[in-house]
Amino acid sequence: MEKIILKPSKSSPKTGHCTSPVRVLLVDDHEVAREGLRKILHSESDIEIIGEADNVPDTLRLAAELKPQVVLTDIKISGTGGCELRQQLKTIYPPIKVIILTGYEAEQYATEALSSGMNGFLTKDCPLELLSNAIRVVACGGSVWQGNLLEIASKNLACFVNEKTVSRNMVNEYSSAAVSIIPQDVLSPRELEILIMVARGYTNKEISVNLDYAEITIKKYVKGIMTKLNVSNRTLAGIAAVKFGLV
Repeated sequence: MEKIILKPSKSSPKTGHCTSPVRVLLVDDHEVAREGLRKILHSESDIEIIGEADNVPDTLRLAAELKPQVVLTDIKISGTGGCELRQQLKTIYPPIKVIILTGYEAEQYATEALSSGMNGFLTKDCPLELLSNAIRVVACGGSVWQGNLLEIASKNLACFVNEKTVSRNMVNEYSSAAVSIIPQDVLSPRELEILIMVARGYTNKEISVNLDYAEITIKKYVKGIMTKLNVSNRTLAGIAAVKFGLV
């Protein structure tokens, strides 16, 4: 599937725009990568880089001291996986959100990232606008996955659940992911269409453009879908769609 690129008009507000600058901690063990990200994000007036780290101890220390809203990290940091780092960060500061930005083969790590509760997953060749908007959306409580990575990860995770090979803590976390509720039984045709787009990683804005609906209408649809499926977020709704063969 073609990667989704967000392109709001110049006159429209930025997708996921927050009322105050989003506080971001950059984590990458390559100085050149951090420098590049710093320069790129510096031009965004509502995103503030409050610190940088190239190893796990410094990342945990800065997270505790600075309390960033979002940590933007590579999938591998000094031998530690980004997913493991996310768990440590949540222990130190539970409200923290974590986005993986990786140059590695993304599909290889997508399922692990989904199962660990990652808030976002992007590749380093993603457009600048997608990166900055992802930071805003995640800071405001959303989840952003590039292209069809969520679909791939959801399918893999659904297979693990069906085969009962997933770890017990993952089963507990996703037992309420509507995998026991068949979307086709409770959703209208329009809701099913929107759910499929959610599972494929589309944002509310992108769905509104595709269906020619107001973005606030799509937001209400998505909220209603999650209520009917008894799930707490878009990612879990996407897992339900994949499990029951909608994507």
